[in-house]
Amino acid sequence: MTMINISNVVSISVIVPPAGLANYSVNNLVCFTKDTPDVSLGTDLYAAYASAAEVATAWGTDSNTYAAAVSVFSQSPNILTGGGLFIVVPMLAQEVLATALVRAAGYFYYGGAAATFAGGITGSTGPTGPIAESLEAAATAQTLGKLVFFAETEAATYGDNGLGYEVQDASYTKSRVLFHTNHAQAEALKWGYASRGMSTNFAGNNTTSTMHLKTLVGVTADTAITQAILTSLIAVGADCYPNVAGVAAVFCSGENGFFDDIYNLIWLVGALEVAGFNYLRTSGTKIPQTESGMDGLKAAYRRVCMQSVTNGFVARGTWTGSDTFGDPETFNRNIGDLGYYVYSLPVALQSAADRADRIAPVIQIAVKYAGAIHSSDVIVNINA
Repeated sequence: MTMINISNVVSISVIVPPAGLANYSVNNLVCFTKDTPDVSLGTDLYAAYASAAEVATAWGTDSNTYAAAVSVFSQSPNILTGGGLFIVVPMLAQEVLATALVRAAGYFYYGGAAATFAGGITGSTGPTGPIAESLEAAATAQTLGKLVFFAETEAATYGDNGLGYEVQDASYTKSRVLFHTNHAQAEALKWGYASRGMSTNFAGNNTTSTMHLKTLVGVTADTAITQAILTSLIAVGADCYPNVAGVAAVFCSGENGFFDDIYNLIWLVGALEVAGFNYLRTSGTKIPQTESGMDGLKAAYRRVCMQSVTNGFVARGTWTGSDTFGDPETFNRNIGDLGYYVYSLPVALQSAADRADRIAPVIQIAVKYAGAIHSSDVIVNINA
């Protein structure tokens, strides 16, 4: 019996949407080193590791790179918790840290970086030397949107020419200066702090954290830190690892921005970029330049904002700033009910040039930081 194919009546086509981008891994931590590996890296100019044992095999147990890896992977949680890797980038001949930061950004995405060789180790002042190199790197990190960590061992950290003072004075908020009076411990503090700080799994619930009063594995309390030194460190935004009432713990200063706010914001910006790109990229047809099309685009951004509430970075609250946008009542209601507000200029009001170039109307987003409690004052009233 001869049959006519059903496709003459019903024809089915399967359309597979284009693949979108995965979220940027803000938990990747780069280690710039002047060590020479024991094994060839081949044509690659970097190598990624998920354990200190892997680093030992490639770089040797007597290397500065291995010491850094031990500090990184000893923390719990650490960069692996958030899906990050320890990526080692050997320095090129005559290369400085600032140019290495840019070079690495061309290879892969990373959230933070530090070096096993200096930039702020010796406390040297003047136009050249570790502090000058560190400041150049801090300026570069600020423009790249990357975190950069520096260890400091000298009291000059909080002096007028010290690294901490210079970083804070220039508003290099993406640079973290970690102070310890012992050189080896300063290095352990730097890498341990970076790993513990960059351990957030932003896809989770209530996963964001603060570094304040956290204990780091392999770091000894700096008992040389007095109240006077602590006060000076706080003033320039340098974090340290003192003995607090018998407990070794990180002590954070917010004078150069609290670490968690800076780190979480780097994630938020990256997540919004990916969300916007994927919405535009994965559509099987065109997205109309109408309010309906804008609603879809804003919905993609809202999902990121919702996740920022879920992971604890953003929270419902009262907007205390004087600048708002859109309808003030709607703005304040969204901040109070949701913790964020997403608004776009009506399509009808955008310029003819932007419409001709197929540019979406400007989208504005407001978020309310959840913040964190770092200290408490208590008043006790006694009645005899």
